[in-house]
Amino acid sequence: MFKPLCLFTLLLLFSWPALAQNELSGSIEDERGKAIFFATIALYSDADSSLARATTSDEKGDFLLENLTVGGFYLEASMLGYEPFSLSGINVPAGSDKKLKVVLSDDAVLLNTIEVKEKAPLLEQRADKLVVNVENNITNTGGSLLDVMKKVPGMLVINDRLSMPGLGNPTILLNGKSTQYMSVESLLQDMPGENIKQVEIVRQPGAEYEASGSGPIINIILKKNSLFGTNGSVSLGIGKAELWDYSSSINLSHYAGKINVRANLSASQNSYVETLDINRRLSNISPLVDGVYDQFNRDAAKPVTYSGNVTLDWDLTTRHRIGMETSYYDNSRAYTATNVTNVDLTQDELADYRLDTDNIHDDGWKYGSVNPYYIFTIDSNGQKLAVDLSLARYSVDNLSTLITSNSISSELAEQQRYKQPGSADIMATSIDYTLPLRKQVDLKLGTKYSIADLDNDLQSTFLNEEGVWENNLLQSNHYLFEEKIYAGYAKLTFTEKTWSGTAGLRYEHSESVGNSLTIDSTQSRTISKLFPSFSLSKKITDVIGAGISYSYRIDRPRYWSLNPFVYYLDPFTFEQGNPSLRPELTHSSQFNLTYEGQPFFILEYKLSKDAIVEVTRQEADSEEASKTDVNFDDRKLFSASLFFPLEFIPSLGGYGGVILSRNEYDSFYEGQTFERSKWNTTAFIQANFPVVWDIKAELGGWYTSSSQEGIFAAEHLFGTSFGLSRKFLDNKAKMSLGVQDFYNRFWHATVDYQQDMRIKSTWQAPEVSLKFSYRFGNQHLKTKSKHKGAASEEIRRATSGN
Repeated sequence: MFKPLCLFTLLLLFSWPALAQNELSGSIEDERGKAIFFATIALYSDADSSLARATTSDEKGDFLLENLTVGGFYLEASMLGYEPFSLSGINVPAGSDKKLKVVLSDDAVLLNTIEVKEKAPLLEQRADKLVVNVENNITNTGGSLLDVMKKVPGMLVINDRLSMPGLGNPTILLNGKSTQYMSVESLLQDMPGENIKQVEIVRQPGAEYEASGSGPIINIILKKNSLFGTNGSVSLGIGKAELWDYSSSINLSHYAGKINVRANLSASQNSYVETLDINRRLSNISPLVDGVYDQFNRDAAKPVTYSGNVTLDWDLTTRHRIGMETSYYDNSRAYTATNVTNVDLTQDELADYRLDTDNIHDDGWKYGSVNPYYIFTIDSNGQKLAVDLSLARYSVDNLSTLITSNSISSELAEQQRYKQPGSADIMATSIDYTLPLRKQVDLKLGTKYSIADLDNDLQSTFLNEEGVWENNLLQSNHYLFEEKIYAGYAKLTFTEKTWSGTAGLRYEHSESVGNSLTIDSTQSRTISKLFPSFSLSKKITDVIGAGISYSYRIDRPRYWSLNPFVYYLDPFTFEQGNPSLRPELTHSSQFNLTYEGQPFFILEYKLSKDAIVEVTRQEADSEEASKTDVNFDDRKLFSASLFFPLEFIPSLGGYGGVILSRNEYDSFYEGQTFERSKWNTTAFIQANFPVVWDIKAELGGWYTSSSQEGIFAAEHLFGTSFGLSRKFLDNKAKMSLGVQDFYNRFWHATVDYQQDMRIKSTWQAPEVSLKFSYRFGNQHLKTKSKHKGAASEEIRRATSGN
């Protein structure tokens, strides 16, 4: 049946032009002979001035009016910035094929009064998500993806981790693709922020999104070509805190006819300096272990990342489009992390001995992906079919050597080495179909299949008395993991007068197998669940609206959390995976008020079962402490958010907001009941304003009060940013200066549940950065696939029924 249908469709497409016996074609240009694209051309009947046909010119300035009846007509052409054009006395006899040349004159008065604003607003609220346009943000002058995330309203970046008060930990997507099997910490630290165009925040994901995660979805959108012709840009950046940063990139793109291609190359060094000060009092925990352990860790690294990507879009016809996206990242970093541990066994505030550890790293990771796709626009009513295939590989190759010396001995206490090669191969394919049931009701259907194969081989060795590296059987572990996910969804969207809403249902079936080859242990897990979601909104007045929404989601443990490896950071501290970690299931509900379509007040409540929480543990009858992920029985999150724009203040733009949230935990953990809760207040503001000599300025800051995050009771902290920018060379060049954290407070926390621990974490601040960028080539916007010209309604009327 499929083959006859394809044959019929092809015959229809190729035979359609033959029906157009009477045509009127031509070209349109300005007084300098330059083609004008997207100009409106309308043909009217001499008899009654009714509209006969209308169209727009293409990228070459050509236009075509088809299926004309015999008779007399007059033609009108218009384009913003030009004087209207009119031509009368056009006669169309049967079988004619007339060609015209239209020349438009500049509208001098209009050009002098129009201000073209090419910069998108920092925040855009769309149907189901908040879009943060970070590309042109003044203080976004380079750095890593982690620096870009600081521009997201309400996002807290602490210890290379992302969190949003009252919303939980976000799920990171890269161009809509999952990062579930990648090291997100490395991705955030090392990916150049220069390549980021937008960040999308989806607080209540619908059925079309994967059900993964318990917090909001953060979709990172990489830059794409949006201009006609051949164009490009170059940028250079430099930054200085304690260490130097640099970034450089070149973008080249060409869009003409049916083909749009873009390529990007970049190189960057996103340095970081982080310290972690841990004070542990063991005498308050166990009678068998005594003493105060004061541990100071310092990481100072200069990771270098090279990246490249190529995208291609090809419009086979007006209804068929194929495309391909490819990307590649190569990161390397060699550095030495240091640890100093002072041990006070008698608690007389004098150290009995000291351990010095150098952790020598030679690490690197690579990521490559290929993403072909096909889009079939079935009809002009919105019926569409999209097919997507994604192939990706993420690989790591880490080597670290721990060398420890003891202050009471001239000999080295111990030497350990960890070699950890690993890879993740991911394949995912999806089919999405959109069917308009009637004018204001759409049905979306989709299916997805993904498979991930991961291989991690932790090889732990120690230097024995003979000076030979010997395998540590207690720590080495070769771990394989495979996960398959089958999914399907249906989503109904409707609009009826002042009401609008969605109702969706997603089904996911996952099969995962974890196999430790070293200890010959296998763990299998199968999960099959339905995930409903819905939203309903009402326009109360012309400017005020209200809405409610609900979603049910699952947060599967990351592969790195399931791998039961033991990795020592210093002689007394190690990380360990938890193969018994269960998925977290979350019910999320929301109420919001909007003003002119923009949310200004949001209430949100989340209830999570088997919440995945990071904890530290004091090992029984030992000086050692570990970090791992565990499940807490229940976690409740409540938040009330208020957002407001700053545009109501003359010459001021930007936004501000306040979030009041409460974290509540209730779980039986480590033989006791853990019940903790705390209110938190987070405030943020970002203002931009003009200063002298066409210089634009931006000033921002944020503050968050004390909070409860699992077993960690965190104190208040805050940060600031400031930036200046100016354009020159006909607005093609731009220079930006940014300062991050010129006034701030670092992270402090305590742990008093079965431990007595005080923690302080710092990062390099303040940081000053300078960026220069230059755009060249044609700068006209490419809007072929989305463009609606001034005559879009006339075109619809003139072509209806044909």
